[in-house]
Amino acid sequence: MAQDNRSFESTLHDVVYSIDAGTGLKIIRITLYVLLMLVIVMLYTATQFRGLKTEEAMDYAQLGRNLSLNNGMVTKCVRPMSMWKVDERTPGPNPKIGNHPDLYHPPAYPAVLAAGFKLFTLVGLDPFEIAQGSRTMPAEQWVVLPVNHIFTLLTGWLIFSLGKRLFSREIGFLGMTIFFFSNIAWKDSISGLNLSMASFFIVASFHAMVVAMLNRRDQEKKSAWTLPFVLSIIYSVIAFHTRYITCAAVPGIVLFAWLMGGRFRGGTRFVIVFVILYMMLISPWLYRNVKESGNPMGLAAHTALADTAKYPDKQLDRQLHPEFTFKQASDQLKKKWVENYSEKHDTIIPGLGGGVLMALFMTTFFYSFVRPQVNYLRWSLGLSILLTLLIAGFFSESSMMMIHAFWPFVILYGLAFFYILIDRLDVGARLYTTGLKVLIVILSILPFGLTLMPPHANNPYPPYYPPIISQVSTMLTPREVMCTDMPWATAWYGDRVSILLPKQLKDFYEINDQMQYVSGLYVTAITKNKPFAKDLLTGTEQTWLPVISGRPPPDFPLKEGVSLNARSQDQIFLSDHDRWSTGQAPAEE
Repeated sequence: MAQDNRSFESTLHDVVYSIDAGTGLKIIRITLYVLLMLVIVMLYTATQFRGLKTEEAMDYAQLGRNLSLNNGMVTKCVRPMSMWKVDERTPGPNPKIGNHPDLYHPPAYPAVLAAGFKLFTLVGLDPFEIAQGSRTMPAEQWVVLPVNHIFTLLTGWLIFSLGKRLFSREIGFLGMTIFFFSNIAWKDSISGLNLSMASFFIVASFHAMVVAMLNRRDQEKKSAWTLPFVLSIIYSVIAFHTRYITCAAVPGIVLFAWLMGGRFRGGTRFVIVFVILYMMLISPWLYRNVKESGNPMGLAAHTALADTAKYPDKQLDRQLHPEFTFKQASDQLKKKWVENYSEKHDTIIPGLGGGVLMALFMTTFFYSFVRPQVNYLRWSLGLSILLTLLIAGFFSESSMMMIHAFWPFVILYGLAFFYILIDRLDVGARLYTTGLKVLIVILSILPFGLTLMPPHANNPYPPYYPPIISQVSTMLTPREVMCTDMPWATAWYGDRVSILLPKQLKDFYEINDQMQYVSGLYVTAITKNKPFAKDLLTGTEQTWLPVISGRPPPDFPLKEGVSLNARSQDQIFLSDHDRWSTGQAPAEE
C-alpha cells in the first residue's frame, strides 16, 4: 500500500509539474491561443461580412456549384465576348449557351468550393436555399467563408514556422500573431475571392523552398531536401491554378534556389528542374484553354483591356463582335497601367501592410543580415513583388490585391529588423525592450481594432439583394435563359443561365434570333443608376434607353414587364409573357 501511495503521489506531482511548467502548460497556452483566434474570426466575420459584394466572388461561387454537380468547368454567367470566342472555335453560330465553358478563371478555387458544396449535399442539406427573410445564402456562410478562413489560419502557421527557422521562435510567434490581428488577412478572407488560397500557396511554396535549400546546405539525407523541393513546385502549380498572376512569384522562388544552390556551381540545375516540372504540370490546363478559346490563358489576358478608355466599365465583356489591333491594345494598356498606379499608388504600400512594419521591411534592402539565406530570400521576395506590381497594373483591382500575398514576409522581416535595432540600442532594462516590442505589435494591429469599431459593413444592396434575385430567377425554368446586367448574381443566387447585357440593342436581337432565345430581361440599379445625360441619353446605353424606360420598340420580343421595387424603381423584369401575376412580385425591404 505504501508503494501505491508513493506511486500516486509521484504521478500527481508529475501532473502538477506538467501543468505548471511542462507539456501541460504548452497545451493550455496553445488551446487558449486557438480559442482567441476563433473569437477573432467570429468577431470579424460578424461585424464585416454581409454577403458577397463583388461579381468575381459570385462568379467563382457559381463555378464551384457547377463543378459540384459534375458539370465541369462551365459557367452560367455568359458574356457576349466569351460567346464570340466560343463561336469562333465551333462551326456555325453555336456559342454553347447551355454548357458554356468558362474562359476567365483557373479551376483550383472553384474545385475547393465544389468539395465543400458536395459535402453538404452528401449529408442531405441544401446549401443553396435562401431562407425567407435572409440576405445571404447558407453556402456563403458555411462553405465560402470557412474555406477562406482555413487558408488564412494555415498561412499564419506558415509564418510561425518560417520565422522560427529564419530568425527566432519569438519573431515567428509575434509575426503569426500580428498576421492574425491584421485587417488585410481577414478582409481578403471574407471577400469570397481566391486571394487567401492563392496567398497561402505562394507562402507555402517559398517556405518549402527555404526548407529544401537549408536541409541541403546542412547535408541532411537526400529525401529531407528533395521532398520539400518537389512540394515547392506543386504549391506553385496550385497557386497558378488558383490565380494566374501568382506566376510572378516563380522567378523569386527559383532565384532563391539558384542563390542557395551555389549559383553557377550547381544552382542552375535547380532552376531548370523547377521550371521544366512547373511548365509540365500547368500545361494540361493551358491546353484546355487553347482547345476552347485558342489562347493558353483563355480570355484572362483580354481582361487587361477592361476599364480602359476604349472599354470603360463592362464594355469589353459586352462586345459581341470585338475587334482588337496590337497598336490600339498596346496604347490602351500603357495608359491603363499609368492611370492605375497614379490613382491607386496610395493603396500599394497599405496593400503590403502599411505602417511601421512596411517601413522597416523596405529598410532591410539597405542592410546585410548575418545569415546568407535571409539576404537571399529578401532579394527573391523583392523580385516577386516587383513582378507582381508590374503585371497587376494591367488588370483588375483584385489582381492588384495579390500584393497582399507578401504581407507575411513584410511582417517577419520588419520584426527581425526591429529586433536588430533594439539590440543595437543595448538597453539593459528588460522592461524597456519589452515595452518597445509591445509598442510595435500595437501599432501593427491598430487598423484591425479600428475596423471592428462601428459603423460596421453595409449590405450589398444596391444592386445585390439575394431574395429578389432568387425570386426573379424562379420565374424562369432551369432550361430558359435570361439577359441581365448582373449575370454573375443571377447565376449564383438564381442558378439560371444568364447572358450579360450586350453593348447594343442590335446585338441582343442577334443573340435572340440566331443563337439563343431569351425568355427574360432583368435590368437593375447597375444600369438604371448610371448618369442619364452621359450614359443613358447619349452614351454607352442610349440604344437601351427605350427598353429601360418602359417604351421598348414595337419589334422587341419581351413585351410584358414589372417593376420589382416600387419605391426606387431601380429594378425591372421584362418577359415574353406575364410570369408574375399568379404570385406577388418581389419587392425590396
